Amino acid sequence: MSRTVVFILAGGVGKRLSLLTRFRAKPAVPFAGRYRIIDFTLTNCIRSDIDQIYLLTQYRSPSIVRHIGIGKPWDLDRIDGGIRSLHPHLGFQAADWYQGTADAIYQNISVLREVECRNILILSGDHIYRMDYRLFEDFHERSGAPASLSVVEVPRSLCGEFGIATIDSKGVIRKFEEKPMATKSNLASMGIYIFRKDFLISTLERLKKSIAGLDFGRHVMPYLVKRKKISAYRYNGFWLDIGTLKSYYSASLALLAKRPRLNLYGETTPVITVPDDNPPLVVSKDADIDRSLICNGCMIQGTVSSSILSPGVIVERGARVENSIIFHGTHVGRGATVKNVILDEGVLVGRNATIGEGDPSVANRLQPEYLDFGLTVIGGKTSIPSGMRIGTNCLVCGSQDNGYVPGGKIEDGGYILADDIQL
Repeated sequence: MSRTVVFILAGGVGKRLSLLTRFRAKPAVPFAGRYRIIDFTLTNCIRSDIDQIYLLTQYRSPSIVRHIGIGKPWDLDRIDGGIRSLHPHLGFQAADWYQGTADAIYQNISVLREVECRNILILSGDHIYRMDYRLFEDFHERSGAPASLSVVEVPRSLCGEFGIATIDSKGVIRKFEEKPMATKSNLASMGIYIFRKDFLISTLERLKKSIAGLDFGRHVMPYLVKRKKISAYRYNGFWLDIGTLKSYYSASLALLAKRPRLNLYGETTPVITVPDDNPPLVVSKDADIDRSLICNGCMIQGTVSSSILSPGVIVERGARVENSIIFHGTHVGRGATVKNVILDEGVLVGRNATIGEGDPSVANRLQPEYLDFGLTVIGGKTSIPSGMRIGTNCLVCGSQDNGYVPGGKIEDGGYILADDIQL
């Protein structure tokens, strides 16, 4: 019997990432050039000697399934154990979809009953971190509690974005506040739980009788805290919940620091992802590259500064890319300027186009709550006409049929979305 079986929650919409999650699930969003966000969670599992994994998908699930496949890169293509995707059992009404994080587990309670293990480890598929779950398991066993939560210190200014735990001297959680406006603690829930299997089943069955849309943070945690049934494991490493465009953009460019907090360059324990079949990087004699992360298959003839380029990106002669993140297969034409921009997959930037220059204080008119810090986002497969000017804090996405965007100029805070694009 396995000691621990993992359930990964990977069905979230990730609405605050705007266009980046319009056609893919949040865990499938590219990160650091060649990875997807979910690669970090899967790698943590394998490095922790956990090889029986259930992946709970929902929103844009094909984007995750295509990436993971049968799990071969992570050595999860096996008869015993391995990875298995679990989708909502859609019935006659919308309520048959997962209605909350705990509801997703409850709807698969038949699978939960069948697995032979002592503990169930529940993870989120949309966080960036490196963690040995065996240390968490050992703490859980020593605590004697039927459930444990992993917490991490966050700046007090960010406490309102997380569930915050207050613990006593023995590590028992005495208080849990979901996204509090003010709090004395700064220990944030990482969305990582471990339960004794039988206790998890009984808890979900009891709560489901009276609560619809069952959620770990809003319902399960307060229930367990009230009964003093959950302890807190303090994690001291790097952890990031990429919940917004701002956190995604800043976390990505932070990888370019001289000593980044997230080290992706360890030779013994690299992050595992789908192998890259692109040819080597090509840099022409006219290229000028400074402090950037550039993947295989790229061809650089222009200037690239403080940017991250995924596989297959082309930057033509005279083009300039600065403080930007460019996804797979995008083409920046001759003489174009791309500054403080995220270009999604397959974007074509025409010659002498200018994107991202303007007044960062002018928030986007469509999504001012997400885009007000000087970033422009161009959706996948969009074709930017030659000579077009697009300001900052802009959202632009062409038709998914042909990528067409009308030419001209988009002022700061503006947007153009094709008729088949909805946010």
